[in-house]
Amino acid sequence: MTKKVNKDDQHGASRSGTESERRLRAIVEKHGLQLLRRKKDFEKAGLEMIGRNKFKKPEWWPEVCRKTRVKGDESFFEADGFIDIGNGIIIELKNSNKFGTTDEKVLYDLEKIRDGVYGKDRKLIYAFVGKVCTEIGPYRLFELKAQMEGLPVETVFGWEKLEKLIKNAKEVNDG
Repeated sequence: MTKKVNKDDQHGASRSGTESERRLRAIVEKHGLQLLRRKKDFEKAGLEMIGRNKFKKPEWWPEVCRKTRVKGDESFFEADGFIDIGNGIIIELKNSNKFGTTDEKVLYDLEKIRDGVYGKDRKLIYAFVGKVCTEIGPYRLFELKAQMEGLPVETVFGWEKLEKLIKNAKEVNDG
């Protein structure tokens, strides 16, 4: 049987993202929690997506940054998942199983955090995972700058450390 290849996914990001989401969901569910990602997940939980998994762009950003390219309607940032415990946990995954040319995009994410896109009410976790995640310079720079600037984000490297963080959050929440 031949694997279906997405011709628009030249560097494997879509496949990698799907695998990462599946693994994240398994970790979250292993600890008796639910990963909310899609509209139906939020509807079932009785929660609004905005501010948890979907984030508006700041009004003061140039209009070209706030609109979709095709339709020109309002565009949003979407996180990789939300866990509804405590005030909530927003999770952003960056999976690196090989060295690539888009690793520096994570530095744009610092701007989103600085500009308050994610807010400050919920815990924000940036999880760098994959075989070479600890060797990606921009990921380490992201972690360093976030710490130096006191940004409201927690960085973690590796699936095991992410799982430990989720497990600890559940234990704290359960009392």
